[in-house]
Amino acid sequence: MNGLTFNVADLIGRPGDRRSVTGAMHLDLVVGESTIDDVVRVTATIEGIDDGVLAHFSAAVGARLVCTRCLTDWEGEIEASAMQVYEPEPDEDGYGLAPDDTIDLSGPVRDEIGLAVPLRPLCRDDCAGLCPTCGTDLNREPCGGHDEPSSSPFAVLQGLFDPPDH
Repeated sequence: MNGLTFNVADLIGRPGDRRSVTGAMHLDLVVGESTIDDVVRVTATIEGIDDGVLAHFSAAVGARLVCTRCLTDWEGEIEASAMQVYEPEPDEDGYGLAPDDTIDLSGPVRDEIGLAVPLRPLCRDDCAGLCPTCGTDLNREPCGGHDEPSSSPFAVLQGLFDPPDH
């Protein structure tokens, strides 16, 4: 058994009965430029329902994130919470009660952690990013501007609305 498989025979068909459990599993996951290669810590409350159980869980794991503006990488924590119903017939994701009256939270935990990783992580809300011309990290130093002409087809419009010099 992994650290997120629990026997729930005592809760099946007993609505309102519940117990808390904890567990952990190793997760190796890549989402965009962000990577998770750490142990996920999980706390859950499992509650009996008519034909199965309902698991409310919270999970947290360390991750290496990469800022989409300045490409700085840093260590952060990803947290997720969700609930999953386990019944004799598996749901559309394939999660259901095992024949030995156990549930496995590893699939739902992996799914929710994967969804919680930001698609466009920012090292901070006011990240200035990189200069598109020279690549200077504008969070650390200004790049001082560039005198070379732009290759943009819109460069000829630069200064169109500037007041004329007299």
